[in-house]
Amino acid sequence: MTAPPTHDRGSLSKGLRILAAFDEKYSALSVAEIARRTQISRASVYRLTGVLEELGYIHRTGRLFRPSKKVLHLGVAAVESREFVDHIYPHLDQMSQELPDVTAVNYGVLEDAEVVYLARRHRDDIITINLRVGSRLPAHLSSLGKAILAAMPEQDAEATLEKMTFEQRTATTITSAADYRAELEEVRLKGIAVNDQELTVGLRSVAAPVFYREEVIGAAGVATLATRADVETLESLYGPVVKSFAERISEEVSAMRFDGRVPIHG
Repeated sequence: MTAPPTHDRGSLSKGLRILAAFDEKYSALSVAEIARRTQISRASVYRLTGVLEELGYIHRTGRLFRPSKKVLHLGVAAVESREFVDHIYPHLDQMSQELPDVTAVNYGVLEDAEVVYLARRHRDDIITINLRVGSRLPAHLSSLGKAILAAMPEQDAEATLEKMTFEQRTATTITSAADYRAELEEVRLKGIAVNDQELTVGLRSVAAPVFYREEVIGAAGVATLATRADVETLESLYGPVVKSFAERISEEVSAMRFDGRVPIHG
């Protein structure tokens, strides 16, 4: 099958990001608000919202856009994965209770070289970071990404590494494939992955892989302020708790049947 032109793929990606900008808190958005939440230019948002409105995926009331019910039909697998995500949230809530100092608890999957957040609980009043369900991050900037990659077969992990650009965000960001391979080896030995302010200064996180039977399908993790936990605390206190919950999630979902539609890395 011939791949679509790069322009078409870019437009599709932006269109999906626009649809993902709507959630329970932001059910109606203006062009300016969509541009701010998606980091897409206003001109592109204006053009693409017109296309999405014409196709029936969103509708406009005055200057505000809202998603239509047609969005629910964008993919049967995506809709059916709701059952899977519903089993994740109770575990995230329990992690929050067991680790009250965390600022966020997350579950994510790997798509190409990015982590996609499928479930998330966070405290906006403690730290502001533009992550929500549906958000994507380069895998090397996330403890979730490290946890998943370390648990994958090495040849699959290596194929993902070849797609990574190792963009530097802070002074502690890993910026080379060689250093990242060494980091993944440590994660394999410890069973947990730590992110030490590699995405944002002042924020640390720790994650552990989640499995569906023998296959890694994602990772669960927590984030906290650097002032609340140093790396040693993450590894000795937070890490075992996160790993325990990841194992519980793995055991629960492995005993379930999802008709072949378990949301896994792509």
